[in-house]
Amino acid sequence: MKGTTLARYLLIVNMTIGGVEVCGAMPQQGESQGARYLPETSNIESPTAKQPARARPGQPSKRSRLRSDLGDTVSHVFEDQKQIWLSPLDLRLSDAEWLVPLTGITTGAILTDASLSKALPGSAHALSTSNSIRNAGVGALGAASGGLYLWSLHTHDPRERETGLLAIEAVVDSLTVAQSISLVTSRERPLQGNGQGNFFQGGTSFPSSHSAAAWAAAGILAHEYHGTLPKLLAYGLASTVSITSVSSRQHFPSDVLIGSGLGWLVSEYVYRKRHNPELGGAAWNPLGDLFRERESGPAEHPGSTYVPLDSWVYPAFDRLAALGLVWQSFEDARPWSREECAHLLLEIDQQLTNPAPGILPTNSEVTALVQDLHHEFAREEATFTGPNSSLAVESVYSRVLSASGTVLNDGYHFGQTIGYDFGRPFRQGTNFIAGGSVSATYGSLFFYIGGEYQHSPSAPALSLPVRQFIADRDKVPVPASAPFSAINRFQLLDAYAGINFGGWQFTFGNQSLSWGPGIGGSLLLSDNAGPFPMLRISPEHPTLIPGLSKILGPFHTEQFYGRLEGHQGRSQPWIYGQKIAFKPFRSLEFAYSRTSMIGGFNDPLTSHPLTSKQFFYSLFGRVDSQQNSVPGDSRTAVDWTWRLPGMHDRVTFYGELEDDDDPIPLQNLSKSVLRPGFYFPRLPFLPKWDLHAEWTSSTTPGRASFQSHGALNYWNLQYTDGYTNNGDLMGNTVGREGVTLQAWIRYWASPRQTLDFSWKQSRVLSDFVPGGGKWQDFQASYSVTRPSGVYLRGLLQVEHISSFPLLFQGSRNNVVASIELGFLPQWGHRAGRGSAASENAHENSAFGSQLP
Repeated sequence: MKGTTLARYLLIVNMTIGGVEVCGAMPQQGESQGARYLPETSNIESPTAKQPARARPGQPSKRSRLRSDLGDTVSHVFEDQKQIWLSPLDLRLSDAEWLVPLTGITTGAILTDASLSKALPGSAHALSTSNSIRNAGVGALGAASGGLYLWSLHTHDPRERETGLLAIEAVVDSLTVAQSISLVTSRERPLQGNGQGNFFQGGTSFPSSHSAAAWAAAGILAHEYHGTLPKLLAYGLASTVSITSVSSRQHFPSDVLIGSGLGWLVSEYVYRKRHNPELGGAAWNPLGDLFRERESGPAEHPGSTYVPLDSWVYPAFDRLAALGLVWQSFEDARPWSREECAHLLLEIDQQLTNPAPGILPTNSEVTALVQDLHHEFAREEATFTGPNSSLAVESVYSRVLSASGTVLNDGYHFGQTIGYDFGRPFRQGTNFIAGGSVSATYGSLFFYIGGEYQHSPSAPALSLPVRQFIADRDKVPVPASAPFSAINRFQLLDAYAGINFGGWQFTFGNQSLSWGPGIGGSLLLSDNAGPFPMLRISPEHPTLIPGLSKILGPFHTEQFYGRLEGHQGRSQPWIYGQKIAFKPFRSLEFAYSRTSMIGGFNDPLTSHPLTSKQFFYSLFGRVDSQQNSVPGDSRTAVDWTWRLPGMHDRVTFYGELEDDDDPIPLQNLSKSVLRPGFYFPRLPFLPKWDLHAEWTSSTTPGRASFQSHGALNYWNLQYTDGYTNNGDLMGNTVGREGVTLQAWIRYWASPRQTLDFSWKQSRVLSDFVPGGGKWQDFQASYSVTRPSGVYLRGLLQVEHISSFPLLFQGSRNNVVASIELGFLPQWGHRAGRGSAASENAHENSAFGSQLP
């Protein structure tokens, strides 16, 4: 997607918001602010004037009443349209509090819904069934609205008459607005064009008129007859129309989101404008008033965006945790929310004030680290005593990365010269990125959008031996001999919206996860691949389970359900995962994780379609008798982080075991992939230095004969593109049959000025790649962030590929140089609060004294 497309989308968002902002911009009437709206005089009779079923002498005939009501409705519609389209003129600055989140949700939906639409089942029968249900739902709501009015002509019931008239008026209003926006945006439907939903192409997809009409009618019916059953029926039918509008491929999710919201908001306006309260019905306060309400104190469950996985924050907390100053964190489940990080700082402040036995004395390095973390999270610390409301540009940056010589950029088959870079393209020559990110929070709601323009040069086609190797090892047809075109695209990275509901954060959108300790890349989920759309459910704070937590300590559990891209076939596979971690001791963290790929379409004889039965079997590890296996492609992992006792917080031992197919990696150790590591938070006589060392191997001597030659780890017969997203491994770059040994040493000149050196030796076994492969990397990097928020990052890496006969004869060298310049606008505006932040903050008592 090009940058100009993003600009067009933002234009469309502004136009759309203008069509729905009537809920907040409409002038309100009443004696004082907050008073219930007093509607204008209605010509609809009150209950005391209810007439019997048979008309009395002198009463207007049904025809005359119908003619009169029709004329009044037409007049009302014209009046409504004038008010709706002129309502932006009444906007106030305070309306930004609800317009900004609404704009963020709309933008994120438009930019991500094409991939979600393509992920849905596409059979002709499924599409036809969904479309029939959609039309039936609209028809049922229309029949209920019109039927009540026609029936009122016989019963002379004023409430039935008002319900029918208001529902008709709301439907006409919403359809008029929706069709007007549709004519301007001209978006193609999912089954038109290239399926991307391009705007200004003569389509009629955006917004969904069916959804607008359904929610307009449902809003009136649910408020006129506000019992539980009528609401369930009205909103249930409207929801069915919205869902089937997407599943029938008639509309994209964003079309339905905007159409549904538009219809509901128009019905709100019509109801408040025309409803006679003497007839009964529920009160309907303006939605804008709900957004404008402010709490005098902090939100009970504030929404919080997540700290990006490549942030300096994680190494800082890792060092403090290794020194024994952080006990409440779960280091193997990231990203962390910013609110969670702010609470961790409270714990650190308490440890610095009243250190526990065995904790090393505080030094200047620790003090500086804590102060800069307070500076970073000052905004979140302010929410401990005040409202949670923010809008911020988080980052603006650009990076040039140049590679000379032969590089490796296929970790699934060979290896990677540069890894853990969120799936950004990397080829020999000059690679360039430029992007930024913004965030917003309001009460329990939160939003984050990060995106960038990416460029990589073209590359020659793969040689015939390489293509034959890929076909043989992946069991796919020989790839075509075609050069790789240059990449020039706009790419969304982390871009999501969420809500904190009762202490649980529900987040939907493009997200990145890291499910393992250490810095060498988790075996199960890492940031090597790009973010993918998912629903993530994660707790705000760790959980204490009565009785069980006395033994195992506090728990952290989370799960996600997402969709991958870049796989062969007409439909892409789904992926879901669960993780549970606990801390039986303050020095020990242990976790179990599992991910499963399911669905998608490759080979109809071997694929695992996503059905309710298959998902149930996959989720609970049950064997499908027809397939003689658990549906999908599952892998599990256990990981640990242990501060070694008696070492005075100087050594942390961590590691990870990953297994393909087995429910628990520990049951078959010789078949598991292993990644142990050590972390030294400060070296003897070198307090400003720390050191990591890791060894990783995906060679599994316990594998069966049919699992040799790379046909086990990160690979599956049903998913021949492997455990990848857009071709990039989602786990560790050790790959399918490899071994790595690596070490990192860092000099902390200050918390925001670091110098790093690393060494890595990698090997690919000849059992997988004919002749194998072996190479070494030597890297130096420097990072500094000034108080103004301007930062600079530089990298220089020399790689020596001593042997890789399948790719080339002899040895090869390459040099990679990178420089990144960026700006963190909020960094320069936040004042550090130091340990004083804990004095007025709410304390998190989830851990209490549970950890021995």
